[in-house]
Amino acid sequence: MLNNQIIIVLCLTFLINFIGIACLATRIVGIRTRKLASSSSLFNIILLISQFAGSFQAPLLTKFVETDILKGNEPSNGIFRLIIFSATIGSLMGGISIPTIQRFMEKGVNSLYKNNSVFMVVVKNLKFSTINHFRNSIKMPDKGNFFRLLKFKDMRMGVILLNVFVYSFTTVSVLSCLYAGYLNPSLRTTSLSMSGIANGLGTIGLMLFIEPYNSILTDKVIEGSVSEAYFRRYLSLVVLARFFGTILGQFTFISLAHLVTKLASII
Repeated sequence: MLNNQIIIVLCLTFLINFIGIACLATRIVGIRTRKLASSSSLFNIILLISQFAGSFQAPLLTKFVETDILKGNEPSNGIFRLIIFSATIGSLMGGISIPTIQRFMEKGVNSLYKNNSVFMVVVKNLKFSTINHFRNSIKMPDKGNFFRLLKFKDMRMGVILLNVFVYSFTTVSVLSCLYAGYLNPSLRTTSLSMSGIANGLGTIGLMLFIEPYNSILTDKVIEGSVSEAYFRRYLSLVVLARFFGTILGQFTFISLAHLVTKLASII
């Protein structure tokens, strides 16, 4: 049965994954406006919202696990799988919203460039016209994009597959550490403390192997050595890869939890 804590965790998980995928639009906005740094600054504010949401997610879920263990309940597989499913839905909706966010935020980036302040951008856009601008920005992905995904021979599939595995790991790393507390309640504190390490490993994989390639490819589009069409096709494959990464998490989170349990017993 879902309680208020789990409902909040589901909503936060959806929001975190939605923002994580939707923020890929920042690179398209940067290319379109030729203001990549301004675009990144504006989207960093949105990313802070995701990180802030994550700081609430872990304690709420930890409390649920602790309460369940103290009650002597069996591991709640269904709850954890539902949380991973909310990550999948968040990723899907984030991917669908990229065209809308791109169109909406182009005005914000240009406004930031003129005003030199995120605060002033927010103040000046607290108008009814902003609602109309968002309404006019709503756009579903073109059907042609789905057919272009079939043309992947010229893509670096190693990077695409890396997105699948890294996003799968980041989706379930904290959840697996929490689930490990069920598997060995006597080591649950050690298992829970390993969530920071697991989350850090996922971030390192993202920042060390994936983000540098994304940044280099963005620069190449701006300088003209790579076409914008190629870049959009690449980002579409990244969105698809991260979506499948969350699905892969359904098959890996229990195995990862057993690994965490073994590591906790060794430490």
